[in-house]
Amino acid sequence: MDGCRIAHITDLHITPEGELNKDVDVRRNFIRILEDVKKDDTIDRLVIGGDLGHKLPGREVLEWVKAQLDATGLPYRVIPGNHDDSQQMAEVFGLEEEMEGGKLFFWDELDFGKIFYLDTSTGDLPMHQLAWVEEECGKSYQKFLLFMHHPPVQAGVPHMDRTHALVNMSQVQRILRNINNIQGIFCGHYHVERTVRLYNHMVLITPSTFFQLDDTALEMKVGSYRIGWRKITWDGTHLSTYVKYLDTDK
Repeated sequence: MDGCRIAHITDLHITPEGELNKDVDVRRNFIRILEDVKKDDTIDRLVIGGDLGHKLPGREVLEWVKAQLDATGLPYRVIPGNHDDSQQMAEVFGLEEEMEGGKLFFWDELDFGKIFYLDTSTGDLPMHQLAWVEEECGKSYQKFLLFMHHPPVQAGVPHMDRTHALVNMSQVQRILRNINNIQGIFCGHYHVERTVRLYNHMVLITPSTFFQLDDTALEMKVGSYRIGWRKITWDGTHLSTYVKYLDTDK
């Protein structure tokens, strides 16, 4: 089919060279995911969905991630998560012109639709970003995709819903309710796979390349060390997606 085929990879939590993250070799995990993506020769772009690093400042980490992405030969986009610094990411990835009000905000114009990349690095979604999305969606009958780190909905993961949910979720939901042509909202942050309906939107949460949470626990608890990435196939009319998992020796 015509269209685009996206690999969505998120929540890397890369630590400085030589350091494990909670005994997990997160650099090796990320490389394994990229190698698996490359085996699928239909993928034509990557979206890295936030939490590239684990602690701030992390310029060396971001430069290492950029080198791995550059080596794939595929075009890619990166968005910040709550473990990232938007300004630092803009500097490393050459996105300075996409900064507004200290936040990253940009989009890709395709023949059949538009992809928006939003910034929730401070735990909230700037309302001017969402207002611009609403305005653009109102101008066209084309379909749109959104990528943002925090899901704009609770997802049935007690620890995350209780303590790490999007701060201005109710405001975001009020605006999203009035937009009819967003075909998919792709997120990370929750370290689980989820599909949640929000009004007429599908919110699709991609698992982490670090670990997956126990989705029944009230406190932070590892549920699995399996890692995964999401394949998205989209032509502006049809959207299909699934998650591929890899086992680790952790």
